[in-house]
Amino acid sequence: MNILIKNGLIVDGTGTPKYKADVLVKGDTIVKIGSNLTTDNAKLIDASNKIVSPGFIDIHNHADLNIVDANKAESFVMQGMTTLLVSVCGLGIAPANDFLIKFYKEFISRAMGVSPTIYRDFQEMRRALEEMGISLNLAFMVPHINIRTCVMGADMRQATQEELSQMKQIVREGMEFGAFGLSTGLDYPPGSTTDTEEFIELSKVVSEYDGIYNSHLRNNGAKFIEIGMKEIIRIAQEANVRAHISHWMTLSQYNTEELVKEAIQLLEDTRDRGIEITADVVPYDDGVTSLPFVLLNTWVFENFIENLSNPETRSQIKKEVWERLSSAFLADAPLIVRLIPKFLLKRLAYPKIAKSVKLLHVKNNRQFLGKTMHETLTKLYPGKKLEDSMLDFIRDEEGGVLIIHMMKDERKSVIPFYKQPFSCASSDANLNIGGNSHPRAYGAFPRIISRWVREMKIISLEEAIRKMTSLPASILQIKDRGVIKEGYKADLVIFNYNFIKEMGTIENGNQFPEGIEYVIVNGEITCEHGKHTGALKGKVLRHSIPKAE
Repeated sequence: MNILIKNGLIVDGTGTPKYKADVLVKGDTIVKIGSNLTTDNAKLIDASNKIVSPGFIDIHNHADLNIVDANKAESFVMQGMTTLLVSVCGLGIAPANDFLIKFYKEFISRAMGVSPTIYRDFQEMRRALEEMGISLNLAFMVPHINIRTCVMGADMRQATQEELSQMKQIVREGMEFGAFGLSTGLDYPPGSTTDTEEFIELSKVVSEYDGIYNSHLRNNGAKFIEIGMKEIIRIAQEANVRAHISHWMTLSQYNTEELVKEAIQLLEDTRDRGIEITADVVPYDDGVTSLPFVLLNTWVFENFIENLSNPETRSQIKKEVWERLSSAFLADAPLIVRLIPKFLLKRLAYPKIAKSVKLLHVKNNRQFLGKTMHETLTKLYPGKKLEDSMLDFIRDEEGGVLIIHMMKDERKSVIPFYKQPFSCASSDANLNIGGNSHPRAYGAFPRIISRWVREMKIISLEEAIRKMTSLPASILQIKDRGVIKEGYKADLVIFNYNFIKEMGTIENGNQFPEGIEYVIVNGEITCEHGKHTGALKGKVLRHSIPKAE
């Protein structure tokens, strides 16, 4: 298909001021940009008074976990996304062996509420996805959980040298395929129990291919800087690898503004020393996670219902849960708080934490969606201690609990991180195939334009588009996307700046945004007048391997 876009206001993705021009697309490529362009045999799109931008690139997305069940990826395409970086936070659909396939069935389905289709290697995965057809482009990371589990099973211990060598070989195979780097999720097992040295050694392989080490930090709460940020900086320096922080934020309940300033200064100083490190930011003052995933160790999932019911194993689980919660939320509390006796601290901490968390998705008790965890537990399990009722709830919901944890006001938390020139926008969203979604899954990028650009004026439209397009493309080294430029691939979005807005709410996140007129993926119109066309022209992108010097 040839397409001629007439009279649009071009925001080209580089951050330079918008300008009026026509854009001619032939096949999957932008062939001409200029005034008064004409051509025969092309679909004409009148973009008068509309913005024409590169397709949005979401550099942190979990669509791969159920893309097979929702290959049109409507919630993402309809908000202007044309490329997703997936297999992030150490979770992914390839590579795998028999143990990992069984492990994911038990672990990921319970922890994340999805049952992913798993592939034994990247080549098999690519063939399957492209034969099935997908509506947007997918760029893959090599996920650490897959690597470690393929070699070590569910063991949570230090790897031997032989095991480390096997893991490095799996990373190498992934990079040879064209993966964009290594991803880790260090708040979750087994990443949370893996030592830094393992990540350094694996990242040395990634460095040979000039890929990125992409990390959900080990700690976004207490000691966010000392534990989380300083670790990724150490890995970047010692492995000589480009590093990227996933969903950059702090969940610390104390001194948030000071922590944010300190974290920004640390990254600026690190970059000034020549260490290449970037970040992405989700445009909400809350975070979304799986309750069982963040609280429970992997052994619990092997006999899930039994372990959560048996008094002996349950006692061990409660001990581990408290260790996780106190480490995340209390380690940086004032000394007077940390001196409170443990039994009393539990009595005070559980209600406080439960009141700061809301339910986003559950399998059974949907009448509590949008309610706090505290309200839910006290009504469902009256008279029980919260530490017990929380485990009952996870068990009775078969693990399928997604929660929202609130942060400080966005002006004091996420916006300062987002405004940094090296920070991209991201959604950190899953594809919806049933039940409620966080609004980010349907409107993260329109929210930035409507709220942070048009309403709050914290950033220019040109800079916001840069953070959604050319910046993530440059981090991933995707050389022919992310900019409206002759010879580049025709991934494009056409939207009405005055009307674009997110429509989803916490109670009903499954609402498409308004104001997006067209989304074009690889030269094919995939969204037209706010409707998905059914086009499946997406590709599995591959990182180019640098030539040996």
